[in-house]
Amino acid sequence: MATPFRLKRSAVSGKRPGLSDLQKGELAINFYDGHLFAERDTGGVGIGTTIALLTPWKEQFGGGTIEYTGVVTATSYEGEGGNLTLGSPSSGSFRGGAFTLTTGHRVDNSIEELNFILGKLVPPAPTNINGVALSLTGTAGNARLCSGFTPTNNTGGAAPVAGTQYTRNTDSTITTNYITEYGPGDSGTVTGFVNAVGVGTTTLNVSFGVAAVKSDNGTYGALQIANDKDAANSSRDTGIDALFYEVYDARLINAASPDGYNKAHISQLGNNTADVFWYEDPSTVGAPVISFSGVTAPSSPTLNYSSGVPHYTQASANNFTYVMTVTNASGDMYNNHTFVTSDGATSGFNNPGNKTYTDFGGANPPVRNYGVGTGVTCLITNTVRDLHLTLTSNHFSRYDCSTPYGNHNNQRVSYSTNINIMGTTARTNAIDEDNILISSLGTGSGNADRVNAGASGDNPSPVYTAWSANSQVAAYEAVVRGAVLRHDQTNYSTGYLPAGPNYSSGRSGAQYFQMELIRSNVSQFNISVTGSYGGCWVCLPDNSAWTSSLSGTNGWASMFAAYRGSGVPTSGEPGCASGGNMSGSSGTFTCVFGTESSSNDSNNRILIRWRLDSGDSITAMSFSAT
Repeated sequence: MATPFRLKRSAVSGKRPGLSDLQKGELAINFYDGHLFAERDTGGVGIGTTIALLTPWKEQFGGGTIEYTGVVTATSYEGEGGNLTLGSPSSGSFRGGAFTLTTGHRVDNSIEELNFILGKLVPPAPTNINGVALSLTGTAGNARLCSGFTPTNNTGGAAPVAGTQYTRNTDSTITTNYITEYGPGDSGTVTGFVNAVGVGTTTLNVSFGVAAVKSDNGTYGALQIANDKDAANSSRDTGIDALFYEVYDARLINAASPDGYNKAHISQLGNNTADVFWYEDPSTVGAPVISFSGVTAPSSPTLNYSSGVPHYTQASANNFTYVMTVTNASGDMYNNHTFVTSDGATSGFNNPGNKTYTDFGGANPPVRNYGVGTGVTCLITNTVRDLHLTLTSNHFSRYDCSTPYGNHNNQRVSYSTNINIMGTTARTNAIDEDNILISSLGTGSGNADRVNAGASGDNPSPVYTAWSANSQVAAYEAVVRGAVLRHDQTNYSTGYLPAGPNYSSGRSGAQYFQMELIRSNVSQFNISVTGSYGGCWVCLPDNSAWTSSLSGTNGWASMFAAYRGSGVPTSGEPGCASGGNMSGSSGTFTCVFGTESSSNDSNNRILIRWRLDSGDSITAMSFSAT
């Protein structure tokens, strides 16, 4: 037969049956409390081990509400339709505050209002890493990508473009700068990426206040966290109250960098720094090397002459050329289209200019490994400057070559031949045979010209026949070469360009340089000279009073002796210097004619005769009013 089940009952308040009072399947009712009890298995073996209250609540009379004494545990709890409301506080009524609460006020509305008010009290969060610039440190600088090959693209995005400048790296690892004082520093996972590969990660913890877990400072793979701190100490976002937020610094350190085009960023909570891009250059190219061919001189030059010595002028027929060769002009990368630069003009030649890859027969941008193995060449053309001088060294410009793989600087083609140059523009700041400066002197125009010295000796009979710059000079004539007046015993047929006459023999004695000034109303004037010389004489050759008084010196008065103080110089007192005598050195000296004037010369002619002894030279000369 089946076991009979009974409904056990009690009318005593708080009465609860024991385990022995109920069999499996039996129920007990406390009619006073309105509670229902049954036997319950707590061990999961089908045998009752405790008595469970099946109705743990108490319904208020009328069924309006229920009460529960104890702790309610639930996975979720929702109040809908306004049924979840506030009860009365233990004090009996709500006190005034940020807003007024009342008994029966909906809990959800109250929480919303409280949250709104609290939101006004919470400081703004620190700046997150979204879009923050990331840069590399310790790289090999910047360079441009060559053409003619397909570089490896590790980014998964747009391919690198030839001619575009990228950060260049060469050691197969990269390290970024720290991004500093970003948040939140107390939650979320921070991850570093190279291309699409995570290279280091960590989950941030609270490290301050009573809830502190630990500091997140440390290195996690190739990700490094530093300066994890309360955001109140941030210099980026000032004014954040303490114990609300944290900030941190982060960087990538020694992350692996594969050959080719790469990118990297740092990520946290769906925010990413800006990508940083670079090119890992696997090239093994050496530094560039500049070399030169021999120099080719003009074959059919255009010449000017001075004292019978030929000089190049600034004509296209006078260009000097040579070939520059550069090896190792590029690898995977190059610096700039202009990779060979000139130091500029020299004292005798114009700047031949900087050179690009196209000047070497290539393209801009160049192909990969341009000039590796076999050098590339460029013709260098050197144009004579519009100057008067003699080049004895450093004739041509120096060049520098730069690539990402090194430099070769201060390279100049070797050339030892002296070069004489005479520009077409007249100059008065140097010695020009037909253009010695006369400044504000007497009446007349034009500058002083060289005339024939006539004969050897200090005081020959004065002559002033026209000078021929194209003709070889007499043995007693000094030479103007390269804008310098000099005692000259040089063989210009060798060691000089253009090749000229041989002045090396029969010219060891004194040499003379004679000038003609045509000015009226001159009774005294200044002679300015720079250099060394053995004598200087002045003559009014067509003034009879002057030549008669100086008959013993053929009309020549000496600037190495003082004027006698009255009348005109005489044969016995031939000095014409006033205020200081010449002594063969540089300076400005005053010549006086005494009672005579150049106007009393029938041709207003003034002759000035210079003597140069071995080793003497004059680099500047002029005549002016006192």
